[in-house]
Amino acid sequence: MKPLAQQTLYELLEISPDAPTGEIDAAYARARALYGPDSIATYTLLAPDEAELLRARLEEARATLTDSDARARYDERLAALAAAVPAPSSAWAPPRAPPAAPIQLVAVTPEDEDGEDERALGPAAVAPPPVPAPARPAATPAPVAPIRLEREVSRPAMTPPPAPAPPPAAPVGVAYVPEATTWTGEVLRNVREARGISVQQISDRTKVVRHHIEAIEADRFAALPAPVYLRGILLGLARELRLDGQKVARSYLERMSAATGGPAPTPRR
Repeated sequence: MKPLAQQTLYELLEISPDAPTGEIDAAYARARALYGPDSIATYTLLAPDEAELLRARLEEARATLTDSDARARYDERLAALAAAVPAPSSAWAPPRAPPAAPIQLVAVTPEDEDGEDERALGPAAVAPPPVPAPARPAATPAPVAPIRLEREVSRPAMTPPPAPAPPPAAPVGVAYVPEATTWTGEVLRNVREARGISVQQISDRTKVVRHHIEAIEADRFAALPAPVYLRGILLGLARELRLDGQKVARSYLERMSAATGGPAPTPRR
């Protein structure tokens, strides 16, 4: 079974890509009942962060697949990803041997002792390679008489100063984050860029829609989903950036609560 972050929205709801809207709603209701907050399967089969990420992806699946425009864009992206993967070749063919050089036959007309002409076919005679002409030795230049100076002036040796050592370069793809960092959208964007990951790449890996990631990095709190779903998205982004997901989610939700005047999030143990 594929990991949760690698499943498509159709695989998540266990429906076919041509499923109608009624079937999508029924599959969503069935999945919510199975993996809801009070479900036994949630607490016995999934870790807390995986359960929240699953519920966030279920909401994303319903919002995307029930919207005709969003579903069309999502299907185009799936088709582009499938076309980028080369199909394995099933037929095997043995390596072809290089073609043999053709044998050239020429006519020769030798004469025997009686003067009778006889014509026969035989292999072409190979002419010996031409003997290269001996190279003419190069003329030796005449020695140049040294120029004598009446007075030689000694000058001090000019030794260039040693060049300063370059500062050590930071390792590529490593972001140094202090322990007491307040996780804002700008900090998350800086970590993502330091690791060389684009917004589209992290969207494809976590299956979180791109506009949610852009809204998180820009601190556009009004455009973000409810805190219970936002927490699962933050956990998925932190896991992909190799960060402490609990610290990132708690810090970001506390800032959003202070900025919007909402209730402070309850910490998960």
